Amino acid sequence: MAIYHCTTKPIARSAGRSAVAAAAYRSGSELIDERTGQVHDYTRKAGVADTVMVMPEGASAMTRNELWNAAEAAEKRKDARTAREWIVALPAELDAEQRKALVTTFAQGLAGRYGVAVDVAIHQPGADGDQRNHHAHVLCTTRKVGAQGLGDKAVLELSDKARRERGMGPAADEVKAVRAFWASIANRALEHAGLDERIDHRSLEAQGIDRAPTTHLGPVASEMERRGRASDRGDVNRGIKAENAERARLG
Repeated sequence: MAIYHCTTKPIARSAGRSAVAAAAYRSGSELIDERTGQVHDYTRKAGVADTVMVMPEGASAMTRNELWNAAEAAEKRKDARTAREWIVALPAELDAEQRKALVTTFAQGLAGRYGVAVDVAIHQPGADGDQRNHHAHVLCTTRKVGAQGLGDKAVLELSDKARRERGMGPAADEVKAVRAFWASIANRALEHAGLDERIDHRSLEAQGIDRAPTTHLGPVASEMERRGRASDRGDVNRGIKAENAERARLG
């Protein structure tokens, strides 16, 4: 069955992270960080099925290297957020072309809603892992992108105080809206493909399902599991799945 997964996290200097390095790793490409002079070469990285770049309307065309170096150059603070990443699970029931079309629609929605540039990397399942684990890393600039390059911070990146001053709700409401948007377009794609499967962005509790949710493994744990090595997160998920199976058995 199709699985719902749509999470977000910032790429921040405070955590020692670079938008250039993140983009290079996710896209399996070679990028040069002009701020540090470091070359990030991931051209030998396996598992990158496809990449897509989406620019907002009116923005000037930029290469991946130009975009993420501009994102780094636009920030002066040592703890600045230079990118935002969304990770979505792509329905295994769709074919490769349909999955690409779906995540491209998602990227276009983010670009249109926030005025940001979006860099998509579609990853295929690992050779030794769950073969349904098609997913995409969707990297967005934290600033709007226009004809003159990067400008003001996107509304999603504003503090809740700044949002209140503009008559807006908390940023958490934006995240909920994007999660709902992903569920909506994914279900539309499944329907158009003639499939009965559907996903739901609501919590299991809100859906009335008596089942504990598993946790997202993340890149480190996923790589360990693919190599046949148990990870702490993987062990937790195995325990949760066993408990859920027992709940189902007891009715």
